Amino acid sequence: MKKTKLKLKKNVYFFLGGILLLILAIIIGTNVYQDIKYKQTNEYKLLELGYSAEEIDILEENLTEEEVTDLTTQEKNNFLLNLLEDEYFIKDNLNRYMTYHEENEGTTTRNVVATVNTNSDYARYDHNIETDTSKDYLMLVNKYYHLNEDYVPADLVNISNRYYYGEGHQIRSIVYEAFVDMWNQANNYGIYLIINSSYRNYQDQQSVYDSYKDTYGTTYADSIAARPGYSEHQTGLSLDIFSTEHTTTTNFKDSPAYLWLTENAYKYGFIQRYKETNEDITGFAEESWHWRYVGVEVATYLHEHDITFDEYYAYFIANE
Repeated sequence: MKKTKLKLKKNVYFFLGGILLLILAIIIGTNVYQDIKYKQTNEYKLLELGYSAEEIDILEENLTEEEVTDLTTQEKNNFLLNLLEDEYFIKDNLNRYMTYHEENEGTTTRNVVATVNTNSDYARYDHNIETDTSKDYLMLVNKYYHLNEDYVPADLVNISNRYYYGEGHQIRSIVYEAFVDMWNQANNYGIYLIINSSYRNYQDQQSVYDSYKDTYGTTYADSIAARPGYSEHQTGLSLDIFSTEHTTTTNFKDSPAYLWLTENAYKYGFIQRYKETNEDITGFAEESWHWRYVGVEVATYLHEHDITFDEYYAYFIANE
């Protein structure tokens, strides 16, 4: 009887031991399987390439699974990480960013994004986009966005001869009101602003451009004047502003009026459209006298963030 009980007890121990070994084998097997499976994941492969967990999160948030998988077969791409973290990164432009970077080695990430977002990776005047006039005073006209020959703003008003010299001028009413407010404030500081040029129709711009082209050639003409249909003056949103003491393009930048405008024009919705620091983006040589109305909110943003209106339009307006 005792032998039977001992044998039964041994059998129970063997059975329990077998179950434990089976469970242990299952656990070990599962861990091995999971480890093998994990080593096949993008996360593991990217970690092995030197990406941090935070960087992997950025990649997965901005790229497709296929794009992330492609990265596992390459060396760590620090440019791509910088690109995805750029404040003005646009997902649809990713391939163009990468191509432009490859073709322009040494270009900073910021310049790559700015160049592609503003279409400056394309030849000017060859990549034509019709201006979306429904954007109203935030429409974009440059060497890529153009107006039709028959476009005329619906709310043009005559400018009082108190504010200009030369022949009669017109501008959009919203711009005129903002300019008068700005003129009054500047006048309080002894600065007398005066308008040299305002709205121009397509035909007027044709005459301006052809004059430069016939005298100096196409290259110079394109650097200083827009081709017809590509001029902001046709929008009725731009003014060429001087002062009574400084009335030429050669001396206005050194004037108190220009200094006052750089510090205050944004408060009235105006921006200096073409600066020396962004000629590669705007396509125009610096024009200290050319001021564009974009509204106080946008002008303030551009003043505080030091980017062009072209960049702002691409990121905030084009696809809204």
